Amino acid sequence: MSNEPKGTDRPASTRHHQGSGKLRHIRSEIRTRLRRLLDGGLRRRLRALASTAGHGIVRGSTGALGASGTAWIIWWIQQR
Repeated sequence: MSNEPKGTDRPASTRHHQGSGKLRHIRSEIRTRLRRLLDGGLRRRLRALASTAGHGIVRGSTGALGASGTAWIIWWIQQR
């Protein structure tokens, strides 16, 4: 539930959220929820996914470099 502070002309970014009987800024509430999510297994899964993607990029570029090198060697042999 969002409440606009009364008597002020504040922008929407300073709206408050009432949770657990306390009036808090929406941003701090979102930050707290994200921190809770990331403290669990999600952080581990994201790291594993990033690592897998990184390995895939390295393997792909190594394969392309190897193919390019092989093609250059074949071309060089044919020129002799």
